[in-house]
Amino acid sequence: ALKDKETPVLKKRLIASIGFLAVLMYFSMGHMMWGWPLPAWFDGNHVAMGLVQMILAAIVMVINQKFFISGFKGLIHKAPNMDTLVALGSTASYGYSVYALFAMTDAQMRMDMDAVMSYMHEFYFESAAMILTLITVGKMLEAHSKGKTTDALKSLMKLAPKTAVLLRDGKEETVSIEQVKKGDIFIVK
Repeated sequence: ALKDKETPVLKKRLIASIGFLAVLMYFSMGHMMWGWPLPAWFDGNHVAMGLVQMILAAIVMVINQKFFISGFKGLIHKAPNMDTLVALGSTASYGYSVYALFAMTDAQMRMDMDAVMSYMHEFYFESAAMILTLITVGKMLEAHSKGKTTDALKSLMKLAPKTAVLLRDGKEETVSIEQVKKGDIFIVK
């Protein structure tokens, strides 16, 4: 009953989130900040870059869907919690980025390259994924701490005696813990 089941699940979610977030960060920031090369099919194809970022962010959101389920349930029941804040922040940055992607696609169809470049800088897909990943780190660390506390409780439970020394009719009698009843007098040595 005291086995830590939460930490391994969160660890798997975190590893998957970090993997997809790293790829997302490579496509969204790597070429701008560090000059990392992008695949040739991204040259001049800003819509494709936006679509890839949208898909990668959506994958991270699906991996961490528990935030959305818990957060929006709390909102519906008028009892928001931390997950509500995480879900709203992530949804807002993802939703605005999807709007920017559609607006950029429209601008590209009209051959308005200035608007395309302007909308390209309005993508916040990596922010949506980063919020979820960082909160997952916090949740995993919290679960790990709970697991350590559980281990300490298990150790304490192992120290519990299996027998008790009772005083019955003026004599000491050793009985199993299950035989102890209300009103018995213990001998503590």
